[in-house]
Amino acid sequence: MALTMTRTRTQTALTQLVETLANLKGELAFVEAWLAEPEVPAELSARGEVLRAQMEALATTLQVFDPGLDVGQVAAADGWAREFGCKRMSTKALRNRYFAGAPARRS
Repeated sequence: MALTMTRTRTQTALTQLVETLANLKGELAFVEAWLAEPEVPAELSARGEVLRAQMEALATTLQVFDPGLDVGQVAAADGWAREFGCKRMSTKALRNRYFAGAPARRS
């Protein structure tokens, strides 16, 4: 079957949604690992809840538009860390920037 313009746009949108889900999973893994340690910022728990809600909503959206997609198979990605300067910075540096940076994204 030939790809029409509509199908191409749909596939592009689904790909972007899957990438967003992978980044949410990556950020949630970072937050959960941090929460497992002593003396964490109080806001971190709330951020974890927001991330879980966003992941659930995104997974539901993906299932509606592509029922054959197994969203559980989407792996965590580190793309979310680019917002803080670099994907490859140390964990300590990333934690220092996590709450200080990107306030517009914190919804």
